[in-house]
This record gives sequence, C-alpha cells and structure tokens, in this order.
Amino acid sequence: MRTDQAEIFLTVLEEESIAAAARRLGRSRTTLSTALSALEDELGASLFDRSGNELQPTGLAWSIQPDCLRFLQAYRRVAARCDQERQGVEVALRIARDDALPESFWRQTMRDLKDKFPLTGVSVYLAPPQELPALVENQAVDLALGLAGDRDNYEQLDYQELGQVSLLTVAASSHPLCRLSVVMPEDLRSETQVTLAYMDEQEELVPEILGSANYLALTQFELIRDAVLEGSGWAHLPRPLIADALAAGQLRVLRKADASQWQACYLLQINGSLQGKVASWLKQQLINYLATANLL
Repeated sequence: MRTDQAEIFLTVLEEESIAAAARRLGRSRTTLSTALSALEDELGASLFDRSGNELQPTGLAWSIQPDCLRFLQAYRRVAARCDQERQGVEVALRIARDDALPESFWRQTMRDLKDKFPLTGVSVYLAPPQELPALVENQAVDLALGLAGDRDNYEQLDYQELGQVSLLTVAASSHPLCRLSVVMPEDLRSETQVTLAYMDEQEELVPEILGSANYLALTQFELIRDAVLEGSGWAHLPRPLIADALAAGQLRVLRKADASQWQACYLLQINGSLQGKVASWLKQQLINYLATANLL
C-alpha cells in the first residue's frame, strides 16, 4: 500500500462517494477509481461494493480503517521530521540552564518553543551556573544557558553573551543587616551567607564562598531566594528572580557600596558547532528578555 492509496481509500471511506472524495482531494474520479482498484488487487480483497454509481464500504474496509490511519499518520510524521532536518530544525535539543531567570519566563518560553517547533524533542537540565561549562564540554548537552563566567579552563567552548543580569546583595526586610545605615564586610561575615553549592572538577560538593565557615549553600537560586525570604541569611541574587519580592517589600537591598553588580548571561556551545533554528530561536528569546528584565 502506498501513501497516496491510503489517503484515497480513507477519503472515499469517509465521503462514501468517489465524486465527493475527488472534489475534496482535487483529483479526477477516474484517478481515484483506478487507485482503489489497484489497492484491492494488491490486497486481494474487496473494499467496496459497487452498484452503478453507488459505492458502499465493506465490513473489511471499516475494519482496516484504523491501521490505514496509523500508517498515513506515521508516514506524515516521518516526512515532517525529514523536512525539518532539511530546513535546519533540530530533531532533538539537549539544554542545560541555571535558574537566574524566573520560572515563569522559562515555562512560557518552553510552551512557545513547542508550539513553534512541535516535532523537536527538548530535554532541559537544571544546574548551578558553575557546572554549565563542563556539561557542554563533556557533550552531555548541546548547549547551556546561564551565568557561566569561568572561561579560563574551557577554551574549546564558545561563549556567546546574550545580555547582562544585575546581582543584588539582599536580605529579608526583618533581617538585622537591613537596620544598618552602612553594611561593612565584617557585618556580612558575622551573618550567614546563603550561597550556591555546586560540584567542582573533583566531583566534590563545594560552596561558592571563600574564607568563611558561616554559610548555607544550596544548588539553585530559587532555593537561596526562599531561604533568604525566611530569614536564614543574606545572599547575592539575580534581580529578575527577586523583582516581585523587592516590590512587595519582602526583600531589601543592603546598604553597601557594591550591592549591585552586573554579570553576563551566556549561551555556551562547543566551538564550531552549528546552531540550528531551535537554538537560534531560543537564543533570541533570552536576548529579548534580558534587554528589558533589569528595567522592570
């Protein structure tokens, strides 16, 4: 059975008329009749009872309809995947990212991505920014998105800057540090810092902090934010992630000279890697978001 035969068979079955099926398919009645006869000869079975101009599907025709539908749908999926490959649309894309940007942004972006590229399989792995370069270098993922700033040890990676993210030094409004008119380094050392934890090159879990034992290290910015909101300590957090809490007065920026710092957000790939249409589209979504996120 060829795909055109399956399409003709199913259309005639639904319309119960060769003339109506011919109009729907934009083909002649002779072409459809010839195709049906050839299909019946190939299968060695009668699919329609013919009486003059009348055409009635047999019980066998109805019984094979589901399989013919699946056959035609499977072919169309295969053809669509081959077509998207020719157009430079990835069949599958493996992404690693941090959570410096709000989950609401990522949920909407992933919905939009699947609407635009429904046949592309997408896997997303959430990791601290320090782990992103190694995931790309080891080819565990195709690309990474986030605040990955360590470039010295990853010369084979292509760091494409997408924009800047403001990191703010914050604490819960009720925290003692928020009552100080000026926050000094010794004040920070006297209080718990909530910071990132990540796996280093020796596969040991380490905190992103040096010279202090007074910390609580967690693997995600969202977990850090929630701990700070609960009064567990102070932290450096991306502004887009805490904008709502700042606006609601739940968090406050500490009064220190460098309470606001800018850090680049990157797309990481192996040098020389081709960027397909899905990756390029995703890259542009982050560029657009970062262009306005710090202005809100």
